[in-house]
Amino acid sequence: MRSKVLSRREFLHLTTAAALGAVATACAAPTPQIIEKTVEVEKVVEKTVEVQVEKTVEIPVEKIVEVEVPEGRNEPPMLEALVKAGQLPPVDERLPMVPFVVGGRDAIGVYGGEVRQIHFDTVWSTDTYDWMSDRMMQYSDADFRTLVPNMIESWEGSDDGKTYTFHMRKGMKWSDGVDLTTEDVDFWWNKWATVEGLGWVANPFSGIQSQRCELEILDDYTFRCTFDYTFGLFPHMLTRNMGGYPQEGPFMPAHFLKDYHPDFAGEEAINKLMAELGMETWQQVTNRFCSQWGLNTWQFPDWAKDFPTLAAWTPKQYPSDGLIIFERNPYYWKVDLVGNQLPYLDTLRLDYMADQQTMELKLIGGELDWLGMHDVTVAKYPLYKENEAKGNYVIGDYLSCMTDRYTLYPRRTLSKDPVLEEIVNHPNWTRALSVAIDREEINESLFFGLARMGQMAPMPNSAYFKEKYGSAWAQYDPALANQLLDEMGLTKGSDGIRVRPDGKPLSYMIEHAGIRVGASVNEFCEMVVTYWREIGIDATGKQIDESLYGERMMANEVECGIWHADRCTDMLLPIQMQWYVPVADGQQGGVSYAWQQWYAAEDKEAEGLVTPPEEIQQLFTWVDEIKLVVSDDERVAIGQKIFDYLADTPLAIGTVLESPCPILFNKNMRNVPRPKVPFGWDTYGVNTYHPAAFFYEGGERA
Repeated sequence: MRSKVLSRREFLHLTTAAALGAVATACAAPTPQIIEKTVEVEKVVEKTVEVQVEKTVEIPVEKIVEVEVPEGRNEPPMLEALVKAGQLPPVDERLPMVPFVVGGRDAIGVYGGEVRQIHFDTVWSTDTYDWMSDRMMQYSDADFRTLVPNMIESWEGSDDGKTYTFHMRKGMKWSDGVDLTTEDVDFWWNKWATVEGLGWVANPFSGIQSQRCELEILDDYTFRCTFDYTFGLFPHMLTRNMGGYPQEGPFMPAHFLKDYHPDFAGEEAINKLMAELGMETWQQVTNRFCSQWGLNTWQFPDWAKDFPTLAAWTPKQYPSDGLIIFERNPYYWKVDLVGNQLPYLDTLRLDYMADQQTMELKLIGGELDWLGMHDVTVAKYPLYKENEAKGNYVIGDYLSCMTDRYTLYPRRTLSKDPVLEEIVNHPNWTRALSVAIDREEINESLFFGLARMGQMAPMPNSAYFKEKYGSAWAQYDPALANQLLDEMGLTKGSDGIRVRPDGKPLSYMIEHAGIRVGASVNEFCEMVVTYWREIGIDATGKQIDESLYGERMMANEVECGIWHADRCTDMLLPIQMQWYVPVADGQQGGVSYAWQQWYAAEDKEAEGLVTPPEEIQQLFTWVDEIKLVVSDDERVAIGQKIFDYLADTPLAIGTVLESPCPILFNKNMRNVPRPKVPFGWDTYGVNTYHPAAFFYEGGERA
């Protein structure tokens, strides 16, 4: 029942360490002309230094290299004909005055080439969004702690953490060539986000417990956000904000969307659209275009080819069902060290895959150039290694902050079974289920001994981490598990299955969403079911559709769910704590959607709410305090109060503390992330590593 596909000894004999040494393939480039303004790679302008002092980073970090913004610009060959024909302005007129300079790469790249990728869903893509997900700010990929202006040029924050001023890049343009200005911010805020019946104030602009900020437009390129309380985490939270996509703000293409807003288009035009689209209200029409969740990032409807974006590539063709061709954005706002406008790569191709087997055949056949964080798993490492040469790809040596980090979520509020709910809320329940799991056997069977197993906790390289967090209730001790359950009065019947207080056999169902959670989640679930049956629980597992899984989670009907435990690095952990404390996202993980609803409610006494225990309310208080304080040291100290509690009384059950993330990419691809860096939702996948700077040696894939 617990046999391995390949033993660790056999696996190590089969494989060798994949070296990803930097390949410095610099092309001949002219000496750049220097202009007066200097910037820092990953920081962009000197003004941000003031903010770095204010942020206070105590942990030693790698030095961010200072470079000068090159004056000369080089035209991508793909666009030369359009420029000569007068259909496109020259590159100097398409770039902002101060573009973002991408440095710290292995080499100056060359233009050309297509990247063949995949997506598993006909409606939306979880596989490739990281190539499109630029944000207002991000963390430097040199140390993963330094805040970096990205879409914006610079920012300042007040000492009290209440006021933040943002300076946009003058001359930065949407993908259709229209200037990005504070008019776009004003439209998002005053014509959509804060209008009843339309949008919502996206986190973080909603602040703590929905206390909204005051947003002021200061001039065409400057806006200010003010809170009436200290909100120290606000600039950090902007690293999760995909600027240029309407559901997130604060950048919204006002010139495009005005045609769908009655304040600009007029009542007659909106009524006509209502009839054409079969809608009953003007709000439905406006939201049809303004609230497309993840438009051109997660979702790519046919009409979105015309939707202006700020991404490096934009969807241009839909040759067949499920196939999308992205082309370079001629107005993309990043350059390399010698002034070449990015991206280097001309096109991206996204093919719909009906199943993982089809994807693997394409990979082996050399028909894919990139498999990202949602598509790879250590469990498939032998397959990857055996076909590496044939498939013309390289196996990346990265640390996962998502993939393969399987976590079990015993649900604490069960709408249909109050007896089981009482059992699950006993502190012994989660402790017993945790120590009943043989994590090392899972490691050997699914991860070939390459993972570091442990309890759900921050990654070991996090400032929040303590050794006890990873080891708490993570030892394999079925005798202790039986003892803990015996202490609860859950005695075993003649068949070895424990009996509930109401006399029924103690059954327990694990539900999950299959490959959306991870490639080996079915095998993982089978192993856990076996361990739990050995301690007298009639455990079973079941894979269901992701949408149904989400519905059942939010209806408090799932008894135990599985999701991958991302949000485990300093980049994201303090911003999104929901896997540790149920403050958000009731569809994927977390231990109680009902507790989450209570936390989010302004009126805690409202009818229908489930009041969580006092200790859970204390965890909620600490989560809010993490957002308030300005000092990183204070933030970490508060966070460790949460993890100290969870080390004694775990809510969820983690199994993998750290594991490899074997991203696969064409062996000619250069400027890829350096080995051993984190990869997952915390890094926005590959986006933190500037995929616009990736290129093929010689301009062509292997």
